[in-house]
Amino acid sequence: MKSWLIKYFAVVRMTWIQTLEYKANALVGTFAIFSGLFIEFLIWKQVFQAQNINEIRGFTFNGLMVYIFLCMIVGQLKSSWATSMEMIDSIRTGELNKYLIRPISFFTYHFMMFIGHNSLFYIVYTIVIILFPILIPGWCFHTKIQIVGFIISLGISIYLSYTIYFCMVCFAFWFGEVRSLVIAYNIANSILSGQIIPLRLFPEGAREIIFLTPIQYLVDFPVSIATGNLPIEFWIPKMAMALLWCCIITITGRILYGYGIRAYGGFGA
Repeated sequence: MKSWLIKYFAVVRMTWIQTLEYKANALVGTFAIFSGLFIEFLIWKQVFQAQNINEIRGFTFNGLMVYIFLCMIVGQLKSSWATSMEMIDSIRTGELNKYLIRPISFFTYHFMMFIGHNSLFYIVYTIVIILFPILIPGWCFHTKIQIVGFIISLGISIYLSYTIYFCMVCFAFWFGEVRSLVIAYNIANSILSGQIIPLRLFPEGAREIIFLTPIQYLVDFPVSIATGNLPIEFWIPKMAMALLWCCIITITGRILYGYGIRAYGGFGA
């Protein structure tokens, strides 16, 4: 067990060092968050002024901006599409062979790679989230239990997102090009998970469909905990359902990977 942990944390350390070689990447990512928030600010400010309203479905303007700001951060922290592209290329080029002959899991190795690559974003955004309630108090993290609930739900979101991407990656065993599937999912996920428009503002029928999927747990769930939009009595049931989705999608990914290995030819190695 100890050697297993040392091995995979070494992967995280290696990718962390590689990521530090491109320090500007974290700065650009942070700038993208604030530039996107500025665009959302201009759009929603115009909506509130044009309609001459102070609230939209329970959201004040400031509350909506805080929600969208946190959604953008969570959306970037849980996105693993770049790692997915590397995994797809490994299958297409035959690089997967080295994972088959070594005592290392393709799934776990790339999950650690994903954590390592995103480590700088974790550090930068953690600082931003800590400073946010200090500079603008009263809009999020009203209690310590909200901080704990947010961290737990964010961890679930990150893992759940990775397992969904892994399932899509496995289709590369049978299809020549699945990168377009990952890109299409990434775009749709940005909209349907509440990253751009809060789920509360969606039509009732659309929300009912989304709530039947794990998408609601990717962004809206942790942010709703942080902003106090989700009553505390719903936290445990929703976390349990999110963990159930993690198990279901993880098992599905393992099954797809198992069948995919049988079809894998190892060409291009």
